[in-house]
Amino acid sequence: MLATLRKIVPNLHYACTVLLAILAVPAIKHLHLPTHLKWASILVFYWVTLGPRSLLYAMVFCILALPLRQSVGLFWTRYRKEKVRIVFALVFLVLLHHLLPFTIAILLTANALFVVELAERSKSEAGSFHKKVISVFIPAAYMFVGVTLVMIYNDIIVASRFPLSYDAFLNRFDTSILWGRSVSSIAHTMFAILPAKLLSFLDFAYFQMFLVVGAALLISSYCSCKRGLQFVGACLTAYYLALLIFYIWPTYGPYIFCGTHAAQFPTYLTAYVFQTTGMPNLQAIAQHRSRYLASGYYIAFPSMHIGLPMIAMWYLRRWRIVFWLLAAYNCIVVFAIVILEWHYVLDIPGGIAVGALALAITGREQQRQLMIP
Repeated sequence: MLATLRKIVPNLHYACTVLLAILAVPAIKHLHLPTHLKWASILVFYWVTLGPRSLLYAMVFCILALPLRQSVGLFWTRYRKEKVRIVFALVFLVLLHHLLPFTIAILLTANALFVVELAERSKSEAGSFHKKVISVFIPAAYMFVGVTLVMIYNDIIVASRFPLSYDAFLNRFDTSILWGRSVSSIAHTMFAILPAKLLSFLDFAYFQMFLVVGAALLISSYCSCKRGLQFVGACLTAYYLALLIFYIWPTYGPYIFCGTHAAQFPTYLTAYVFQTTGMPNLQAIAQHRSRYLASGYYIAFPSMHIGLPMIAMWYLRRWRIVFWLLAAYNCIVVFAIVILEWHYVLDIPGGIAVGALALAITGREQQRQLMIP
């Protein structure tokens, strides 16, 4: 019995994904929600925007973790011997620059060189490069399906339970542990003290969570499809737990208690756009006025912005430099979460607990060394 449970429990996320997919349509019809998704925007954001940037992060992690002789050294030796490769790379960069901004052209050129280098090195392995591509694509596609379901069920839960039921409790809890101050009051004080460049850095760091998780997914999947699916399973398990908590204990965020939030929040931050549009979107879903499904992400407790990077850090822990880099990044994200009014203080340990529970449920991943040839 125990042996059977050990096999079943780590794979429960597959059953949850199938069940959520089956129940989505009846739930949408029962709540009279729109059936249309902005598929073009969703597909472009996941596969075109996040994909290449996550690949760049994966490349940086590989360079940091592996000996320079194995990573950059082999690459440089290859291009020094075959200088025509340098010419092709420069021509590729120039052509891209004619179509795209220079920074994006650099990004795509670096990604292309990285992929070509991986293809070159895969020739010495038993498996071909196209098998590696498939090994990466399957977990990435599974993550796409799972995250899309999470976004859909955000709207389903909002339509069935307006997510402000427990915000007052969390706000009171914050004031009890912050010496009478709320997250919003602390944030507004920091807006007046901290330089704009630091606030912009915190804003930038907060949204890099998606790329950190994407890079961990790519590295894990390149190691093996099974490992990649285990990583995605841990992330989706954390998301599904967050959905369950959101349904039982719905909360949205601390800035809903601030009547002057839009006036005081720095307008040059990306967070400003998301926060000022988030509440109207939430109200539109709750009042059945939204034209599209999967309108946004509304879960305050637990904070997945700390839960998911913690999972990524665990899966990349054998690369010690990357592990400590991600540990430092998580500390920055905690600071950003409070300063930018994204979450209540209790949301942070809640996110850590959900991430740890997801890792415990999905079990320990394969005990093989992370390797990029």
